[in-house]
Amino acid sequence: MGGVDTEQVWSATVDRLRARIDSGDLPPGSRLPAERVLCEELGISRGSLRQALRVLDSIGYVQIRAGSGTYVREQREQPLRTWFTEHDQLVEKLFDLRATVEPTLAERLARQASPKTVSRLEDNVAEMAQAAADGDMLHVIAADAEFHRVIAQNAGNDDVAGLLRSVLALVGEERRAALRLPGQIRKAVDDHRAILDAIRRSDPAAARELTLKHLLDAKSYAHDFAAHPEGST
Repeated sequence: MGGVDTEQVWSATVDRLRARIDSGDLPPGSRLPAERVLCEELGISRGSLRQALRVLDSIGYVQIRAGSGTYVREQREQPLRTWFTEHDQLVEKLFDLRATVEPTLAERLARQASPKTVSRLEDNVAEMAQAAADGDMLHVIAADAEFHRVIAQNAGNDDVAGLLRSVLALVGEERRAALRLPGQIRKAVDDHRAILDAIRRSDPAAARELTLKHLLDAKSYAHDFAAHPEGST
């Protein structure tokens, strides 16, 4: 019960802060108020606020700078195919790096996942599916980021998980663009369900294989999309 309530709080906080950013109340380049101030304004705990800020960081809305604070990023919307064409090499490198790290983390988690972690992943997949059904694109993207972050956080290797969190913080634009590809939301939800099922039944080999396929398929689809300037795939 508490886990669901906490997730509802940070999820609602993501929505409220992104609405303030979209409206210009928090303009690009501006520093967000101190955590204490935001907690008082929003009526939430520091833990829920930090979770919401991590999600906003992962989808490219804010940048968390250690020792400095949290700043609003410039929101740039380009035609989807143009973005992928201009960033094709970057997207491939990011997917390659994730494909090197994340399958091992999923494999490790499948060997030792606690009921609490499995429950968090179940709630996350349900949230992502509901957001997809509602057409709430940014909520889909936030849930996608959180799914991978929960696996990294609970896989039992703090150094590797820390590295992955740093990588995920860099790929807000990649994630936002990739999930806008035709058919990718449905596929991402299905892939997450399959990875979750492997973790839930303690099948490390399947968790590793499914995570690797999930990332390589996304990389391949993004590359093919960028490579065909006419029409859609």
